[in-house]
Amino acid sequence: MNISQKKQVFAYPKPLLHLICYYLLGLLPIHAQISAPIAEKDSLVFDGDKVTYNVQTERVILTGNARIQYQDVTLTAGRIVYDHKAHLVEAEALPDSTGEKTIDLPHFTRKNEDLTGIAIVYNLDTGRGQVTDGRASHQRKYYRGSRILLDSQKALHAQALSLSTCNRDHVHYDFLCQNVKVLENDKAIGRSVTFRIGPVPLFWVPFFVFPVKQGRHSGLLTPSVGSNSRDGLFIRNLGYYHAESEYWDTTIRGTFRERGGFLLESRTPYNIRNRLSGSVDLDYDRQTSPVGSANNFRIGLQHQQRLNSTTNIRGNGTFATSTDFDRRNSNSLFNFLNRQLRSSISLDKRWTESNRSLDGSLTYYRDLAKKRNSFQGFPRLSFRQGRRPIFGRQEGTGGLSLPWYKSVYYNLSGNLNNNWIRDPDPENNENDLTLQGLFSVNSQHRLMGVLDFNPSFSLNESFSENDQDRPTRRGSYNASLRSGTTLYGIFRPQIGSLRGIRHRLQPRVNFNYSQTGTVSGGTFGFGGTRDWADPRRSLGLNLSNTFDIKTEHEGQERRTTLATLNFSTGYDFDTPGFRKWRDLRTNASVKPSRKVDIRLNMTHTLYDNADNRRLFHPRLRNFTVTSNFRFQGRSGLETEHPETRSFFPTSDPSFGFERNLYDDFADTTQPWRFNLTHYFSFNRGLSGNSTKRSWIKADLGFNPTQKLRADYSLNIDLTPDRRINAQSLSLYYDLHCWETRFAWYPTGFNKGFFFKINIKDIPQIKLEHRRGGFGL
Repeated sequence: MNISQKKQVFAYPKPLLHLICYYLLGLLPIHAQISAPIAEKDSLVFDGDKVTYNVQTERVILTGNARIQYQDVTLTAGRIVYDHKAHLVEAEALPDSTGEKTIDLPHFTRKNEDLTGIAIVYNLDTGRGQVTDGRASHQRKYYRGSRILLDSQKALHAQALSLSTCNRDHVHYDFLCQNVKVLENDKAIGRSVTFRIGPVPLFWVPFFVFPVKQGRHSGLLTPSVGSNSRDGLFIRNLGYYHAESEYWDTTIRGTFRERGGFLLESRTPYNIRNRLSGSVDLDYDRQTSPVGSANNFRIGLQHQQRLNSTTNIRGNGTFATSTDFDRRNSNSLFNFLNRQLRSSISLDKRWTESNRSLDGSLTYYRDLAKKRNSFQGFPRLSFRQGRRPIFGRQEGTGGLSLPWYKSVYYNLSGNLNNNWIRDPDPENNENDLTLQGLFSVNSQHRLMGVLDFNPSFSLNESFSENDQDRPTRRGSYNASLRSGTTLYGIFRPQIGSLRGIRHRLQPRVNFNYSQTGTVSGGTFGFGGTRDWADPRRSLGLNLSNTFDIKTEHEGQERRTTLATLNFSTGYDFDTPGFRKWRDLRTNASVKPSRKVDIRLNMTHTLYDNADNRRLFHPRLRNFTVTSNFRFQGRSGLETEHPETRSFFPTSDPSFGFERNLYDDFADTTQPWRFNLTHYFSFNRGLSGNSTKRSWIKADLGFNPTQKLRADYSLNIDLTPDRRINAQSLSLYYDLHCWETRFAWYPTGFNKGFFFKINIKDIPQIKLEHRRGGFGL
């Protein structure tokens, strides 16, 4: 006996036969939901355009927009058959006009699992099932297989399964596995794995483990293949990452080169939050050449530890058996040019309440070019007493002003520094033991609430025992008096969006008196010959102008600094000759918006060539102006579907070699960008000869199409011969699940080109080639 009705949705926790009786008696509304109990606490919810129930077989047939939901499992299809006795669900698509079952394909979801197939069979009790010609997606990974088996442990078993991050029907690349088991949030284990680009097989491995677990976990690294003029063909990043715990891990990788042997690298970082962190690096380089082979090592150590809230210890060291280790094995410009190895260890202690600190360190440098060992600060001890009032702490006085002597402060510091150098030539050895101390007193006052008045005095002494015929003692004292004020002018125009202009004027005067003395011979400055230099008196004059504006747009106020204009000069009372007035220096900046920034620097002398004073007719000595213009299109980050955004590499307008030519792909949503910088300088020497320098730097980036990004940078020297100093062209193309980039540097010290194509979601799978650049 069959009972059927169109558009019925069932959801009541009663036996299924009772529900049918209610239905026959007309006690059920047409659009109600009914549920058939599977266990005491779990119920099965199903609906469809047409529901048919066979009383003898206890089978429910859902046709058209069929859906069944049980616990965390949801199954939709064109047609679903539910066997109540066996608790078995069978789903299939509906036939189209040609008879093929393509309408409303079965779709199965279970937590993070998402599968689609021609037919699906699933047992609600055991959690096992089968998907025919199935497709699954999980965390932007897509699986396609002729037969996919489900089990209750949230695992997939499949035959002839295709794994890819490409979601096209005809994938651009995939890993074809004869047999595979996918463990949810863990890994996929495949046997007889073939990597294909389109239908073309490239390589085969007997088995492979694909990580699908999110976050930090152990696993094989993805190697990359490339070539350059230095190493020839190479394979990099061949190794294993081991995540032992949340506190430390280890990476071991190898680079095998057609020319120059191979490189093995290991890195072990560790970190316990707020307590200690560091790393241990060990590299082995097997260098081969027509004349022989060599074994070289490099060790890098880093450690920092917080002993308590005020005490820290830090240390780092780099040791290598070859002076050219980095030049052979690094693509970093800094490492290629660096010719020093540095190692140090330090301990610092702070006393926060008294504002005191004590530091101790040992530092060692190895000059790889000169093979010289420098022990700078071996040891070095430093004590510092921060700024403190001399006459007790400043405490509140209930609104009354403090006595003037409560605003007198002092600070002091002392350093012990032992430096020595050991050179292959003993005549170049050096020894220097220095003890230095500084004591200063200063105060801050405001007279009549308007005029700042800041006197200060400092005493500096340095004692040395050295073998370079330098003074064994140096001493100096300095007394100064600084005074100034700040004046404001406020205007409130109502012009467009402009609501206010503020002019801040700050005149400053500084008088300084100092004298230095040295002692030659003796021991630490005692018993030698003292020589006092003439005292020096000087007067400094400064005038600062700042113009701030306030604008209002759509009810929101914004305050910015529009321009600055600063002047400074001075008078040296004890300078020999007639030129006692210092040069007049002028600094100005104008920034009307974020797109425009202009900076000006000028120096004028107040004397003519005959040393005659010309205070009101200053003569220009040098002039520098830098203009920056930055324009860019609006970002497209506000789109509703972030997965549809295009990703492009950003160009570096500063012509940074290592950040541009060999970097991995960056992303940006700027549709276009244009930056222009112009620099001009003029310098006039004392003899009257003048020199000029001018250059233009331009950077342009735009998207001709949604998938193509082009960036071009240019630096032109306008004087004296007008030549191109540097230029670069970078092209990026989005190939759906692949991406490719070509960078060309036709001029400059890094002349060369770079090409790379890689999978977006697996950037380690790539093909790259470069030629030119440093050492390549």
